[in-house]
Amino acid sequence: MNAWLPGVLLGTFYWYTEEHSIPTEANCSYMASPLTDLMAFVGGVGCAYEGQRLGSPMIAFFGAAVATIHTFQFIYHKRHGADRSNW
Repeated sequence: MNAWLPGVLLGTFYWYTEEHSIPTEANCSYMASPLTDLMAFVGGVGCAYEGQRLGSPMIAFFGAAVATIHTFQFIYHKRHGADRSNW
């Protein structure tokens, strides 16, 4: 079973629920630098690939979720920088 799709769906759900639950004036330390997002994306895709190759849907699922969350964070950085008020 391919666990990438459920991982991407969970990552998307997590991003939108967490992003919209934090007040705009909050100090969002979770918004890491774009390089951190890139490294987490590469690691997440690597885990998802290895999980699929090894037949471990749990590893593939969480790898895909991590890659998705950090993709959204990177896109957010490119669109808004530190300003969260207009997203």
